Amino acid sequence: MNAARRKRKTGARSPFSPMALLFQPGAGRQAIVILVMIAGMTGGAVYAWQRWGDRITEGPEYVLLPENIEIPAKPTWIRSDIRAEVVRDGSLTDLSILDTQLIVKVAQAFAMHSWVERVTRVSKHYPARVVVEMVYRKPIAMVEVSVNGQAGLFPIDIEGVLLPPADFITEDGTAAGNAREYLRIFVPDAAPTGPVGTAWGDPRVDGAARIAAVFQDRWKDLGLYRIAIGAPDSAAVADLQPTYELLTKNGFRVIWGKAPDADSAAEAKAALAKVAKLATYVQTNGSLESIPGATHIDLRGRPDFDPHTATLPTGPSWGPTATNR
Repeated sequence: MNAARRKRKTGARSPFSPMALLFQPGAGRQAIVILVMIAGMTGGAVYAWQRWGDRITEGPEYVLLPENIEIPAKPTWIRSDIRAEVVRDGSLTDLSILDTQLIVKVAQAFAMHSWVERVTRVSKHYPARVVVEMVYRKPIAMVEVSVNGQAGLFPIDIEGVLLPPADFITEDGTAAGNAREYLRIFVPDAAPTGPVGTAWGDPRVDGAARIAAVFQDRWKDLGLYRIAIGAPDSAAVADLQPTYELLTKNGFRVIWGKAPDADSAAEAKAALAKVAKLATYVQTNGSLESIPGATHIDLRGRPDFDPHTATLPTGPSWGPTATNR
């Protein structure tokens, strides 16, 4: 008997169960009131959003203004107003942070700018603000070109991408002072194959850019001025790769050889060894600019070689004809 009572008691619905309250005697009116309240709240919210939702989302805390797009500080070599140009060219106006495609739109717009190497992250915040994390391109050298019969300098990065020349030109069209802070590259008939922000499109320019990257800023201390295409040697002719020479302003030549392969760690190491050997020579013998132009240094050979000077052979000049501007 007791067991049966306990079984019935255990199986009984708890009087404190929320759903059970709806089925308790006399609770019908209560249930109706609760359901009406829930429906009213839901319907009211929908009605309120339909009537005033646009006003809410168009509030200043949701509208993204150009000045609220944060980007990394510009390096010294960039004079362009990158944010203003991206907003203009990418149509980044009248945007809302409630837009589910906002991050994609902003990332794609900045990635298209010629000074941007890559966009790493974009985040949006409330009140309306967007933070763009990206890496800027860095000039590694200036390619000497002829534009309408006038000599000019076009900047490139380590990958041979043409960067905005306007950032290195004064209002009167001459090279600005910052353009003289880079190693020159002379390639016969050099001309970019595409617009600013795309690859130059000439393997000779690409190779010279890789050599310039090996020197970084050390070329100044060594007295160098220009990278030029050199006289072809038998090894270069065999694999159709150009050879290069480094020149000082007074015409002294350093025979470099082939450019290091972009994907070869061994060739990159050998290139660094050449720079180190040349630096040691300058420390021992003085600046290369003090050496007569009729001599040269040959850096080709074994990694353990010592650079030496030799008189240039008579014959045609393989170097640039551009003047030292």
